[in-house]
Amino acid sequence: MPDFLHRRRLARMIDRTASQVSDVAVPDKGWIASVRHALGMSAEQVARRKGVSRNAVYQAERSEQDGAVSIKQMEQLAAAMGARFVYAIVPEARIEDLKYAQAMKLAHALIADEPEADTWSADARQDWIEDKAAELLHDMPPTFWDDK
Repeated sequence: MPDFLHRRRLARMIDRTASQVSDVAVPDKGWIASVRHALGMSAEQVARRKGVSRNAVYQAERSEQDGAVSIKQMEQLAAAMGARFVYAIVPEARIEDLKYAQAMKLAHALIADEPEADTWSADARQDWIEDKAAELLHDMPPTFWDDK
């Protein structure tokens, strides 16, 4: 599959997923402790199911709150509680909107390299910027996401 179509399909999948989880908030005590408490399971019971000590469960709960728990730990603890750990990176906007914003940023920077751009009308400058952004979106050069 060409890169363009592959990127479009990934973008749609990510955008759909993001719309489903965008309102999910992490519980104050973290997911491990919150699910454990909601199930009415003790740390000892989770520990036995996972094959670790009760202190290891408490440590994982603290590590989660500190942002230091591993994905593998989250998966194992979720499984021990009859749950599934879901991991996602949720973009702040639709993928196409993020790409368009970057293309416009690049186009605005690149117009400075056009020797006669200062003599163009405001409409001509805006047309050039929009055309350049469209070209950048289409071509997706390797430097597309480089900071200028």
